[in-house]
Amino acid sequence: MSDVSLENELVLVTGGGQGLGAAISRVLARAGALVAVTDVRAERADAVAREIARLGGKAFALRIDVADEHTAP
Repeated sequence: MSDVSLENELVLVTGGGQGLGAAISRVLARAGALVAVTDVRAERADAVAREIARLGGKAFALRIDVADEHTAP
């Protein structure tokens, strides 16, 4: 994915606070995207977003449970 540029694109990664979702968040950030890292546990999303920012990427965290319509910000 190194030849793909996502500059100025906003992407939302559900389950981005751990495992495959966290890995996808990191790859998208390296491609230049602003990544909305979402997870049911805010601390997991925060940790990944902070890691991305520390490495020079752009990300922010949201606590969202996509299975529950009442948790949307």
